[in-house]
Amino acid sequence: MAERGGKGFLGQDELSATLSTHNDQFLHTEDSMNGLTVRRLTPLECERLQGFPDGWTDIPWKGKKHTPDSPRYKALGNSMAVPVMRWIGEGIQLVEDNKGLFQENPSEQ
Repeated sequence: MAERGGKGFLGQDELSATLSTHNDQFLHTEDSMNGLTVRRLTPLECERLQGFPDGWTDIPWKGKKHTPDSPRYKALGNSMAVPVMRWIGEGIQLVEDNKGLFQENPSEQ
């Protein structure tokens, strides 16, 4: 059996402490979670997780100044994370810049 308090291996049949939004130092378990709900991330939090600037999806929508949350969630869900796309692009550029290193006869560039 695993040690308690964050030390050692936690077996599949054992419970793990869950972070709380309150500073109550309370161990939340399955039994104590009855009646609690999971907090949904805000569009702002989703924008930040995807690497977009704050408010990126809050554009004028159907004649109104701000976009409701649902279309913003949809736009973010259909997007690709900016840091990941940058990493992939930099990898492609690295290969393109060094094509000669990958050819059998480097003089055939």
